[in-house]
Amino acid sequence: MSNMEVEETKYPTTMSCREAFDQLTTCLSIGGQFRSYYRYGEFSPCEKQVNKFKFCIVNAKDPVKVQEWYRDQIEENKLRRGSSDVVWEER
Repeated sequence: MSNMEVEETKYPTTMSCREAFDQLTTCLSIGGQFRSYYRYGEFSPCEKQVNKFKFCIVNAKDPVKVQEWYRDQIEENKLRRGSSDVVWEER
């Protein structure tokens, strides 16, 4: 097994479209929008959930694409989100 194959095995090979739909409807719900407004001061367009649901509908049966999607999401989260330490340093 090559390094690339070993690296790829740590990401899921399946994606539940029902779960993606549930996440989307939760985000779009009154409670989800209230939570977004409370936390971030604005309503959420739920882009991440919409993109995940669209991806799932088209690519859910391709394990390689699903693994790449999960890998890309983890990398994006690392770049966009900070650590909770940043909040505590500011306070």
